[in-house]
Amino acid sequence: MDENTLLHKIIDIIQYKNEYQLQTSGIPPQEMYVLERIYLHSNILSKDISNKYKIPPSTLTGILDRLENKKLIERLRTNKDRRSIELKTTENGKSAVEKHITEDQIFARNLFNCLGPQKKEHLKALLEEMLGNIELISLFSPKHHQ
Repeated sequence: MDENTLLHKIIDIIQYKNEYQLQTSGIPPQEMYVLERIYLHSNILSKDISNKYKIPPSTLTGILDRLENKKLIERLRTNKDRRSIELKTTENGKSAVEKHITEDQIFARNLFNCLGPQKKEHLKALLEEMLGNIELISLFSPKHHQ
């Protein structure tokens, strides 16, 4: 199989994961991504999420509105800067993320268990090396990268 075909088969698997988890949680992938970041940071400012994860403020505002309407997060004004909005997950938000993380763990375990123990460890080592060497900006560069 050539590299392009392999890439698209991997994308198909990830899309299946996203569709499955949308069905189990009712939360679209982009919203779950933001909710998970809020959960992992406990309390985080909206501007910090925007900067750290490169989400435009206008896009983030829409996502936060939807998460708040679903009662998955709370927006809190900070005492330090009244313009800053601190975000935290509600109990429903925490439950949704914890279920999502459990599904991720099951998915990853089952994905990697398609291989025998030696091949599985070898693939994980290769993926770690590849991910450690990737510069995102260069992935669409027409220059040949070796």
